[in-house]
Amino acid sequence: MVYLSIPPKIFSQVLANMCAGGAHCTTIPFRCIVEKPVGHDLKSFEEIREQLHKHFKDEEIYLLDHYLGKEAVRNIYYLRFANPVLERLFKNSLIHHVEVTAMESYGLEGRAGYFEHTGTLRDMFQSHLLMMIGLLTMHVRETEAAIRESRLHAVGQLYIPPAADLNDVVLQAQYANGKVHGETVVGYREEDSIPETSRVNTFAAMKLMSRESRWQGVPFYLRSGKRLGKKETRISIQFQEPHAVGEGSAPNRLDIILQGEAGMRIHLQTKIGGTTPAFRSLLLEDPLVCIGDCLPEHGLLLLEAIHGKQTWFLTFDEVRTSWRLIDPIQHHLEKETTPLFTYPAGSTGPEEADVWLGKDGVKWML
Repeated sequence: MVYLSIPPKIFSQVLANMCAGGAHCTTIPFRCIVEKPVGHDLKSFEEIREQLHKHFKDEEIYLLDHYLGKEAVRNIYYLRFANPVLERLFKNSLIHHVEVTAMESYGLEGRAGYFEHTGTLRDMFQSHLLMMIGLLTMHVRETEAAIRESRLHAVGQLYIPPAADLNDVVLQAQYANGKVHGETVVGYREEDSIPETSRVNTFAAMKLMSRESRWQGVPFYLRSGKRLGKKETRISIQFQEPHAVGEGSAPNRLDIILQGEAGMRIHLQTKIGGTTPAFRSLLLEDPLVCIGDCLPEHGLLLLEAIHGKQTWFLTFDEVRTSWRLIDPIQHHLEKETTPLFTYPAGSTGPEEADVWLGKDGVKWML
């Protein structure tokens, strides 16, 4: 088994040297694990794919996104699979919109070289967040063998909504100095090894739609950023409010919290005392605690690779589909004319993100 977490530009040389040195033997089982992101864009991905297929068979290649090794992330799918009552709620006639959030309180953590070349959109959206939406919107299958195919189909149904200006569907920002958990931290451009004029985004928000019949017309709002006030990854589904309920009411909501205080929360409403209908929130929640053979995400994926199980590894088609979706947005963000907002470290992100979302008549749920 070999594990590759290397820059795209050295793949060809590393693979050639590795095979020349006898690391790959066709007479015994072999696994080549490639950690995401696979490539820097669609072009570099295709070059890496070609190099991998030059040396290895499909069944020997494992494209790893560690999010797919998280039990909580897999539960996005299995909560639907095992609970038909939930699955029947997931349709456009009942859902108003979906928010997918991945907030990080830490900064670069010694990865300045990697992040300055990558940015938040490539680092978080291209695989992690798109896979989460795929698991939420894919068709439930009876067999594990069909999960990859269904996941690919779901990601392939995602699209950028038509807009006269791409700034209406995507927004970027970069953290300035501030305080995180009471500790003073520097801004991104003051971090070690970061250019003073860097335009790399550390926060991004994007709107997507799906062509899946059950999800048509439901907007998906994605956001992720570094140096925010808390660490939390979650999917929040806000349901339609078909009629006025009364004073104090709020729309029903389902939160699937994957990191932070992991758990599932259902927000309902209950009447308070009095002759006039008025309401308060009723919160049903339970922690999503792993019970059984619980392994860290990388450990679980390595174990599955050893046993030849590829279900929770990416396919080349999934990665290609993701790059095709992300590349046009990335090109737009890299233009000098595209706004790059700032936000203080320790906040919830730039104020402009609230205004951006407010144009659709909604607010962030956190």
